[in-house]
Amino acid sequence: MKNNQADHHLPEPTKAELEILQVLWEFGPATVRFVNDKLNENREVNYTSTLKQMQILTEKGILKRDESKMKHIYIPVEAE
Repeated sequence: MKNNQADHHLPEPTKAELEILQVLWEFGPATVRFVNDKLNENREVNYTSTLKQMQILTEKGILKRDESKMKHIYIPVEAE
């Protein structure tokens, strides 16, 4: 029996995208603001840069966005 995750190949994230994924894997689904605040603990990152990267990750199918609440919550599609 094949593993479904192995059949579903996602594009390889960039270094910056991987940093975002690591925050989400550690803390769970989160807003752009939360992720940006966590990234800023290590180095200065503009909010708009984080937002754009998370939008790109969503377009790539690596993240999904929960739009059911006023603030959009981003969730990794696959575990670490």
